[in-house]
Amino acid sequence: MSLEKIKIEKSQLRAHALKKIKLIKPSEKLFYEKKLKEIDLSFLSLNHTIAGYYPINNELNILPLLHNLSSLGHQIALPCITEKKILDFRIWDMKKPLEKNQYKIYEPIDGLLSVPETALVPGVLFDTSFHRLGYGGGFYDRTIEYYRKKNNTKFIGICYPAQIVSKLPRAEHDQRLDFLVNLDEI
Repeated sequence: MSLEKIKIEKSQLRAHALKKIKLIKPSEKLFYEKKLKEIDLSFLSLNHTIAGYYPINNELNILPLLHNLSSLGHQIALPCITEKKILDFRIWDMKKPLEKNQYKIYEPIDGLLSVPETALVPGVLFDTSFHRLGYGGGFYDRTIEYYRKKNNTKFIGICYPAQIVSKLPRAEHDQRLDFLVNLDEI
């Protein structure tokens, strides 16, 4: 399939998925948010740096999970947009305010740069081979590729079960995640 056809197919899938996610009932969102917060992450070493995300566009709210991880002694980082269009991860002191970037996504104002051991990654759709479809900017693909060359960061997809499909169209630059959390299997 040509790159142009892949782009068109991704765009159509993205539009359809965003409409579908918007229709998830508030009670179902709360159910999965609670289930995610209770996930067993005891395998993480103490003082592990975990990069999360600040949810936008009806993404699964991982903030309760991040607060829980912080209370267990883990450092929490959030992604920050850079001019290189590769995400930096900055430590988030959860008592301090965040600032909206040019995409209206919250970022830590003055957090220290960090290389997380684990990064929880949002997306629009994910497939069972651990590929993701984001919003089309390529930030996470470039970031995953960059961090894999220099670090051992593990990238884990986080989403509602309704966002998981059997297969997504992919281009050569699309990066595979290390794991995908399917909350219906927990």
